Amino acid sequence: MHRRYQRHGFRVMILVAVLAFSGCRFTGWFDAASKATAADAVDWLLTQQQADGGFEVAGFPGFETPDAVLAIAEDAQQQSKWSKAQAKAAVLAATTGGFSALHAIDDLADSPDLSAGQAAKLVVLVTKPLGDGATTYDPDGDGARNLKSVINAGAAPDGTYGAFNATLYAAIALRALNGTVPAATITAIRDAQGADGGWNFAGDPSLGFSDIDTTGLAVQALVAAKVPASDPDVRGALSYLAESQGASGAWSSFGSDDPNSTSVAVLAITAAGYDPAAACWRDVVAPAMAGDPYVSPIGWLRSQQAADGHIESPNDPFGVNTFATSQTVQALRRSSSPLFVTNGEACP
Repeated sequence: MHRRYQRHGFRVMILVAVLAFSGCRFTGWFDAASKATAADAVDWLLTQQQADGGFEVAGFPGFETPDAVLAIAEDAQQQSKWSKAQAKAAVLAATTGGFSALHAIDDLADSPDLSAGQAAKLVVLVTKPLGDGATTYDPDGDGARNLKSVINAGAAPDGTYGAFNATLYAAIALRALNGTVPAATITAIRDAQGADGGWNFAGDPSLGFSDIDTTGLAVQALVAAKVPASDPDVRGALSYLAESQGASGAWSSFGSDDPNSTSVAVLAITAAGYDPAAACWRDVVAPAMAGDPYVSPIGWLRSQQAADGHIESPNDPFGVNTFATSQTVQALRRSSSPLFVTNGEACP
């Protein structure tokens, strides 16, 4: 049976700008509607927990559980400043058959086939937000794994770490672990940017198209590398996002408004130091659009909640899994996600 963690009452607080690392973080803390949606979403998420404590509803190890861990941790926050203790307590309290999600994460970390990208994703979504050490990671106490070493072992001479998505996660993880991102990795990310300002899954600008999910993660990776929002590559990426946003407020994937793509775009805008709920960011990076109607992607994400609490996805007909719900919770609360934030440029 699932053991739900206790929710504590929230204090009424004065709206202030919350500093996160070097920049100003626009969180969902003061948004009561987003918190309510996120809470209902996590209630549903907990009903999907599997026998090993994980959330691999789709059956692909490592695909859903790390994001579910961060979603549970985000929902557990009782104040605007991130608490690693509250995050970890909530994850440990959510169990099935005596196992929390960290049991499944431990098994993933212990895999001899763990790649640099998978190790980096665990650092970004699990160990850093929960305050666990990445060099001696061992939640089950059955033998520690050095995730940092796994990441470093995957480094290629050109600064990449395998697939382009893996390189992006590695950049964010290395900033969290070392305080810096290798210069060659920053160059590799910049060189993969397309003429439209975005990036594609292959990290190959010659293909001539970009996608929202990769672009959103690339912005977060550049911010982790201490690239400012005013940098032409970051501005170009944000301009691509502005021009790609639909009239509904959402971003699409394969022609359909998509909660995962929208959530990653929201996190990219937040990483660049802007409030995605307001038009300011768009007007800064795409001045020609200033004055056009703007619909908040936050409101659109909330509107996708089904009666049972899960966030509806255009992929649901193929089988409902937890991924869209977990990433939407991260976007609605965004207290830890994105992991690093820079300062946005001033609004006109």
